[in-house]
Amino acid sequence: MITIVLADDEKLIRAGLKKILLENVDIPLEIIEAKNGEEALELCKRKKPEILITDIRMPVMDGVELMKNISLMDDYVKPAIIVLSGYDEFSYAKAAIQSGALSYILKPVDKKELISAVNTAIMDCMKEEKIQNEIKFRQIIEKGRLDDVSGLPEVTVENGLNCIVIYGKNALNVLEKVMADRKYYVLEETKNSVLIVYPFDGREVEYAPELLNSYIVGISASAIEYSMLRSLKRQAITAAMQSFFDSDSGCALEDGKRGGLYYYESKNHMSDFQQIDEEYEKMIGRCDIASAEEVQADVEKLFNIFGKDAKLNSEMLYYLYGKITSNMFTRYPGYTDSDMYLHIKGIMIENIFEYQKFSEWKGCVRDYAVYLAALLKQNTKESPYITEAIEFIKTHFKKNINMAMVANQVSVNYTWFSEKFKEHIGVNFNEYLKRLRIEEAKKLLEKGCYKVYEVAERSGFSDVKYFMKIFREETGMSPSEWSAKHV
Repeated sequence: MITIVLADDEKLIRAGLKKILLENVDIPLEIIEAKNGEEALELCKRKKPEILITDIRMPVMDGVELMKNISLMDDYVKPAIIVLSGYDEFSYAKAAIQSGALSYILKPVDKKELISAVNTAIMDCMKEEKIQNEIKFRQIIEKGRLDDVSGLPEVTVENGLNCIVIYGKNALNVLEKVMADRKYYVLEETKNSVLIVYPFDGREVEYAPELLNSYIVGISASAIEYSMLRSLKRQAITAAMQSFFDSDSGCALEDGKRGGLYYYESKNHMSDFQQIDEEYEKMIGRCDIASAEEVQADVEKLFNIFGKDAKLNSEMLYYLYGKITSNMFTRYPGYTDSDMYLHIKGIMIENIFEYQKFSEWKGCVRDYAVYLAALLKQNTKESPYITEAIEFIKTHFKKNINMAMVANQVSVNYTWFSEKFKEHIGVNFNEYLKRLRIEEAKKLLEKGCYKVYEVAERSGFSDVKYFMKIFREETGMSPSEWSAKHV
């Protein structure tokens, strides 16, 4: 429904314009009449119309003054303004344009010109509404909630909504053809991928067979709550990850087949990723002390978790992908932030759908881990006490340890140890210790069975308030928000 305020001091003119619009504009309209600018201004404040059609010459408050007052209103999405005037004078047109008028139409009003101007205004309003709703939807995904749901399309609640993700060359262009005249909102977009939320309108989306030969389409389950958007995004991407596995055997595909249509089924999913956590921590936890052969073996063991169910494999892959991109890349910032090879490999790992084969992506992860291990080993070779210190810290970080204690443990001068530790690890001792404890806290929070004070204690923080402060600084979330997002 588009609301229009129609301001003119002549009743017959208002009636005529209203009749023209109701009979010739295809979408539902609510047209509210005002006989002067002051009345129109009050209606704009109360009704917040999408469009204002106003005469220039009116009693009490003329059209120019009306437009100036509207332009000064705070916290208000201004209506598209169409100005009517019986005075073909440049000064009026100039004043209207300066006040933000979309169109300037001379009286007597040409029917076609009026309809064209209103349709243009409606299109602009719909585009703006789409942009604002996309901003709100992205906020829900980012924060897990939305404080203000006003303006969001009610259809998403009435009929449900799905997330759809498409991977492939110029995915957005393909999506526009697929969705045709349907209403949808873009949540994320890259050169070769696009993620949308689609308010179901009763018509099934059709995908041409030739499209599915070269594009991957993942579709989430349905939901009727805005707060489920984050889960719907995960479901759509998880569904698309089925493309890496054979639907019958569950084995990783090696024939390069990448296209297809994949659905997420809520009834068939897993929630326990403990085995992945354990194998991942074994791999990354000793990356700084293991040999290249040992790192390769650890990566192979990590990837051996995949079974014979393609849908469950896609869930495990999504979880593992998240662990790698959010943890492995930030574990040793002194190296990953400065080494170009690791930076490029990291981008390649993030773009998982650019790979034709699952084994190729796994190989990239293995190369990253082996190279990182080599860097770490190279920098600790000349100072073996650093390796010993790291092993001690990883074993005792949950306890009340400090740098003096560790320096004494490896029999090295405190000041010398401090300098060499930062030189080899890339961060100082306290920062390294803090990050170990934060990573442990994340794992405990993701289990969903511990209270915040228990997590603080189990991860080495003696003060729960300090823990909450540091956790927010490191993650941008409170411990409770992190738990809600990842459980």
